[in-house]
Amino acid sequence: MNAEMQPLFWRISDQDKSGFEAVSLLMPAGTTGEDPAEFPTEVSFRSNRSSHDPVDLRWSEEDSDLFMSLLDRLMEPEEEGDIEVDISDGVIQGIVQLVALARFKTPWPTDELVGDDIITEREELEVGDLVALNTKYGFALAIIVGLDSIDATCVLLDALMDNDQLLIPDHSLLMVNRLCVLPASFAEADLGEDAIIH
Repeated sequence: MNAEMQPLFWRISDQDKSGFEAVSLLMPAGTTGEDPAEFPTEVSFRSNRSSHDPVDLRWSEEDSDLFMSLLDRLMEPEEEGDIEVDISDGVIQGIVQLVALARFKTPWPTDELVGDDIITEREELEVGDLVALNTKYGFALAIIVGLDSIDATCVLLDALMDNDQLLIPDHSLLMVNRLCVLPASFAEADLGEDAIIH
């Protein structure tokens, strides 16, 4: 598949009539007579649609831009020129999952979660960066899927726990102030060897 040329779609369906829409990646057939290929994700969201028929939504420009940004950051470039992408590859499936989370999930409120400010060296942030989020409950590993001048939108890669109580599950979408974003070496999941605390 050529990542620049092939149109992609999201298939939204409430097959079990639970009120939760499951999100799948839908790749149209390349030639006449072929069936489109559907790749389920683990993303679902509550919906009030009255119909249970699947709905296909074309990927937005933001979806494609995020996919390409994450692909550039997470995949090793093999050679110059067109990028050939195998949708069934595990890393590509993970990137699709991140794009689906960014597109369909509503960010969790984080005002009550942020930790005290830490004075440390800051790095320039980019989409696709692995980072640690500074919370009252520790440093949680996350990946950036969106940025503006004030906030970073991140997918949580570690569940946020308070003792043994689950506060926010992993793969949740959070929007946090950039000041709460620290290098990944701060995260408990990381060894922390590169952390610089003053």
